[in-house]
Order: sequence, then C-alpha cells, then structure tokens
Amino acid sequence: MTTFTPIPRNLYRHAEPDAGEILPALTGRFKRHRPVEEFTPNWGYVLTGRASTTAVVAALYCGQTDVPEHGWREVMRLYCPTAWRLLTEAEVSFEQWNLGRCEAVLCSRVAATANTELGGYAVFAVMDVPAAVAEVIGTLGDIPTFS
Repeated sequence: MTTFTPIPRNLYRHAEPDAGEILPALTGRFKRHRPVEEFTPNWGYVLTGRASTTAVVAALYCGQTDVPEHGWREVMRLYCPTAWRLLTEAEVSFEQWNLGRCEAVLCSRVAATANTELGGYAVFAVMDVPAAVAEVIGTLGDIPTFS
C-alpha cells in the first residue's frame, strides 16, 4: 500500500502569498488572544483552480477557519481530475463517497488517487482493503454476512 506524507502544521509557509494570510503570534498582554502564529486561507483564491497543491493542502489542514461547506467537493473537482473521473464513471457522488456509501475498493482507490494528485500528502483517509479483510477474517474467522 502507498504511504502518503503527513501534513506538516506549517505547510502554509511553503505556499504562495495569495493562498492566505499568516498572522504572527501576539506578545505581551495580547498573547492570550493569539499565542501562536495562525494561517487564514484565502478561499476565494484556493477554490479558483489556480492555487498550488501545497496551498490547497495548507488551506484544508492548516487554516484557522473552517473549510467552506462546498470546499472539499470543489477541491476534489478542481485539483484531482483523475479521482473525480473515477467517481463520475462509477456514478457515485462526492457526498456518497465522502460518507463511505460506496464500495470499499472504490473509496480507497479514489482517496489514494486524490492524495497522489494533491502532492502525495495524506489528505484523504485510505483504507488498505486486503489488510482489512485479512484482519476481519483473523478476528472473526470469516467475513460476516447480514441478512
């Protein structure tokens, strides 16, 4: 199984300036309001399709603001064309895939493809399906069936 790179907390330092604003840590009597440096993503820029993959991953994982509701879907559509094509060819919506409501092999393949397209960072969870099946069989003795 492919191993993806963990996302460093300061990845935003390697992104282009348009990706967002780096707010310095405050000192003195204001230190409690912002004791550490913070990154505020520029979602307007990130979701244009022109940002670097580093900027996209930093916005998703290092930002102090929440990812917009449509952000994950748009990132997949704009920056992961091969993964997006896998979903559309399988007639699975991003929402179904994101909730795990599709074949485990497809879920894993889409996540691994998207991670590769996003610079090899561990953005989406990837399940090693053969290892999971082996663990279930080892623990339960067989694959359970539900009727």
